[in-house]
Amino acid sequence: MQWYHYTLIGVIIFLITLVVISYFQAKKASSKLDAETFKQNMRKGQLIDVRTKQEFKSGHINGARNISVTTIGRDYQKLRKDLPVYIYCSTGRRSSRAAIYLTSKGFNEIYELDKGLKNWNDPLK
Repeated sequence: MQWYHYTLIGVIIFLITLVVISYFQAKKASSKLDAETFKQNMRKGQLIDVRTKQEFKSGHINGARNISVTTIGRDYQKLRKDLPVYIYCSTGRRSSRAAIYLTSKGFNEIYELDKGLKNWNDPLK
């Protein structure tokens, strides 16, 4: 085998490892709730929409605050660690990233809307 075959195999193994690690980090960081359970419990904590400002303005769950996943690094301090955090985005990808970040900052009780707003049937504000 040529040296570039070994390099390619190494890159593929590295990428697969990253995907597996990300999956388990996301799974450990939060609990995913179906839309009905999320709706029943979201008032017990802090409801956070991690989409962009434009997406938030186009429609959001009533009572949600907008802290974009791109600004959560500086805005997470606005959240209370002693209250549960209920987060959502459009599809669940950004909220998973936000959950991993919040866990790294000491938040223990994080709940995500499974599959994001595409799984939400109630009206938006």
